[in-house]
Amino acid sequence: MVQKNYECMFVLDGKLSEEKREQIIQQFASMAGENTTIDRFGMRKYGFNVVLNFSAAFETLKKMMGLMRITESISRPLFIYKSERMLAQDVIRKQNKLKFIEKKREESAAKGENAQ
Repeated sequence: MVQKNYECMFVLDGKLSEEKREQIIQQFASMAGENTTIDRFGMRKYGFNVVLNFSAAFETLKKMMGLMRITESISRPLFIYKSERMLAQDVIRKQNKLKFIEKKREESAAKGENAQ
């Protein structure tokens, strides 16, 4: 089976306990496969936002979509096919984010030295 790269975004019910929320996230992450990255964006207006990035066959994707539709604590599931170009852009974004974080750390360290 051909594996393609996907991104799945969904919102979990904000009233769920942290333990139940993690259980649901791990259930879908395990369905997606070994190379799954999980980004938890935390509580927002409509609930707890989660993004899964994974590679899977279309059959796996269909199973995940079906299960998400019938899971009451999940709303707004969105699946996106990620082309090679989109994956390259993700790498560039992550590199830029790391550079930004490092620059902020250096600036705060410099401010700390100037205060002393």
